[in-house]
Amino acid sequence: MPKQLSHKVIVLSLDAMTFEDFSKARDLTGFSWFWERGALARHIRSVYPSLTYPCHAAMACGCWPEESGVFNNELFLPETRRRPWIFYHDQIRRPTIFHAARAAGLRSGCILWPCMGNAPVDYLIPEIWDGDPDSGFFEPMCRAGSAPFIREIWPEVGSIPRGFQQPMLDEFVFACLHRVIHMGNPPLIYAHVCQIDNAKHYGGLDSTQVWEAVKRTGRLLDGLLRELDALGILEETTVALCSDHGQLPVDRASYPNVLLRKRGFLTPETGSDSLHWRAQSHSACCSAQVYVADPSDVPAVHAILNDERTREYLGIAAVYDRSQAKELFHLDGPFSFVLEGAPGVLFRDEWEGDSLMCSLTDAGLPYRANHGHDPARGQSPFFALKGPGVRQGALVEQADLIDEPATIARLLGLSMPWAQGKPLDALLTV
Repeated sequence: MPKQLSHKVIVLSLDAMTFEDFSKARDLTGFSWFWERGALARHIRSVYPSLTYPCHAAMACGCWPEESGVFNNELFLPETRRRPWIFYHDQIRRPTIFHAARAAGLRSGCILWPCMGNAPVDYLIPEIWDGDPDSGFFEPMCRAGSAPFIREIWPEVGSIPRGFQQPMLDEFVFACLHRVIHMGNPPLIYAHVCQIDNAKHYGGLDSTQVWEAVKRTGRLLDGLLRELDALGILEETTVALCSDHGQLPVDRASYPNVLLRKRGFLTPETGSDSLHWRAQSHSACCSAQVYVADPSDVPAVHAILNDERTREYLGIAAVYDRSQAKELFHLDGPFSFVLEGAPGVLFRDEWEGDSLMCSLTDAGLPYRANHGHDPARGQSPFFALKGPGVRQGALVEQADLIDEPATIARLLGLSMPWAQGKPLDALLTV
């Protein structure tokens, strides 16, 4: 077993916060603490597609989507409109850092970290819902999490959230985090914070909404640090801030399935949400994954997608076949092609109508920015550490998202032999 550098680590994922955001916030309450004698990986290469669930699966198991098996937020069910979210840890093909902690006899906590339903975690409040994200989630959380613990703290924290509306949801996350620390104080805690992502989606990248979300997040961080200090455990706790992806501006909706329907590859059943299909696109927001049922149809679908007029009409910047996706992006799955959107394009799954592309306003979609794109585009996430085991002032210019769990494991002396990522030893006192 590797040497243990810290006895307690708290990992906070600030969804969609980039290094540029973090740098701008360096003098704000909460964030300033990390800039004082902390360590930093300035630019983190995210996974492709840069969606929240593939990213957080990678941030938990240390593997690219080719190994994790999580390459979209949702499952692809081709005969129906249903797209269930990937809520459960056993949908990840590789073990996670929580498995490593349990194997080493360390207790852990996890709050709204994606893909962690029923994970081997002692204090588990999973990100999960019935129906839609704004529906009640108490019972789903109990079914997929630490039910006795959730029921015990619910009289205190249950009145905070209003579905997944912000900033109440992040206030709920930190309230749960405080209870985990007070009631169990496990050596490893992961939590997912997402109001910055929400503000970028609906306000735009440089909007007032984003800056207000950053400031509110900083105040929540400050409250956590003050509580750790009041409990006398701040100096013995390593705190990590990380992020999953950036975002890009979007203004157009693209409908590849409308084209596939017109070309005879997709046939809806009259009066039903079901359909017969030979080829179908599944949105990953700023990219899409195209499935072809019969391998003999692959050349024809490829010719359609690569046609210059098709790419213009659908806003396709690049078409990658499965082997190219694996070679270029460590992305693999049962799809045949990956579509990378042109600037401003958001892919949709609907197949009705005649329009291949329209403005987001005409589509009735409120987005100003989104993600799922090639992570080489736009701003990138970051990884900051402070506390025991961290080399003060250390700086790494570039690293990979999959290096983060390997680095946390290195701090706690955990073994993750399956991980493709490597510990960022330059940030640590090894």
